[in-house]
Amino acid sequence: MSILHLLKKRFRASRQKRWNRIFDQSHIKRVQNGLQVLADQGKKLSSVDSKKAEEYSVEVLGSIDFAPWLKLYSAFRGEFLEGWIPDNYLGRVVCPAINGDLKDLSSYKTLSKQLLQTETLPDLVYLIKGTWLTAERLGTTFDEVKSICFDHYPFVYLKRNFSFQGNGILKLYPKDFDGIEFDKLGDFVIQAPIFQHPFMEEISPGAVATLRITTVKQNQKPAETRLCGLRIGREGMNYIDTKGAMRIPVDPNFGKLYPSAITANWQLLETHPDTKVPFEGKTIPYFKEATQLCESIHERFPHIQLIGWDAAITDQGQVKLMEWNTDQPGIVYSESSIGPHFKELGWEDLWKN
Repeated sequence: MSILHLLKKRFRASRQKRWNRIFDQSHIKRVQNGLQVLADQGKKLSSVDSKKAEEYSVEVLGSIDFAPWLKLYSAFRGEFLEGWIPDNYLGRVVCPAINGDLKDLSSYKTLSKQLLQTETLPDLVYLIKGTWLTAERLGTTFDEVKSICFDHYPFVYLKRNFSFQGNGILKLYPKDFDGIEFDKLGDFVIQAPIFQHPFMEEISPGAVATLRITTVKQNQKPAETRLCGLRIGREGMNYIDTKGAMRIPVDPNFGKLYPSAITANWQLLETHPDTKVPFEGKTIPYFKEATQLCESIHERFPHIQLIGWDAAITDQGQVKLMEWNTDQPGIVYSESSIGPHFKELGWEDLWKN
């Protein structure tokens, strides 16, 4: 090996190590906060499980860096379980390996319907590089856009490319439309509102509950649902954002809700804080239809092995897709409570390559 080649190799390794350290900073902070909140609720990490998490991280996942999430999972569950995927391992190792250069594809909201070829996305119009287009990709005018949006709907939602976790979303009424400088918002899609099923309205009043369905497709096998969770909101929310949302883990086979909702900072709630509706014993209606829809669409995209789908159940019993996530679908609340969800996929060996 030449000296120049050796220096380049060392530089790449140093740069990767620095990137990993920066990537992990937010994860470490989230875990530290989560462990404290769980401990305050009586879910303390034992020294035995802490040691198991560290040993598993090094021996199986290749680095002590992945121990923090395993410790939080263990504190939540009351025991350490083999097969868990730490969130930073998912982001640093799994998604780049199995979704590759296409992992940012879902960030282009204006391309989703054209790529997925499904009428379940409620897209109405797009603004792309200054050009208005209908959902059928036909050119249109601003006046026609207003007609498309408000002749049948009291309000609509604008979603910008690269918007996520509730950021970059606007709820628009007819009175708002003329005063907005749309050309300064970049490329975006405007979607029709979804009026949700009474089951969802009861546990997420006002804000449409989002059913996250995470599917995996690999090696000639059919796409399958591996993890599910329901994001619900509080009274007064226009739409669900990450900070204000509560997550309810969902049985990926039958759609049964976990007995408690989990807030963004790991508080456990057995009833909705506003409506006092309990979560235990409830099963999501039309759940199988939702998972089958997501699996059938994923079948057409073997390029991307891991996809998180955000679905809603309408008041007419229809399944609507709100968006999809090909980058790093969130897993921590369901993985800790009812996982591990990704055993026997070989993901624990991906770091070796």
